[in-house]
Amino acid sequence: IYLHAIKPIPIKKHGRKAKTIFKYGLSFIASVLLNSENQSSINVIAFLSCT
Repeated sequence: IYLHAIKPIPIKKHGRKAKTIFKYGLSFIASVLLNSENQSSINVIAFLSCT
C-alpha cells in the first residue's frame, strides 16, 4: 500500500494491473536487499534466515 501511494501500478487496457501486489512488493524487497548502498547496513543472509 505504501508503494502504491508513491507509484501506482499501471492498469492495462484489459482492466488488470500490470503487476500483482505480491510481485510489486517482492520486486521492492529484492531491490532493497540487493542494492549495493544498503548491503553494508543489512546482513542479507541473516535477514533471509530470520536469525
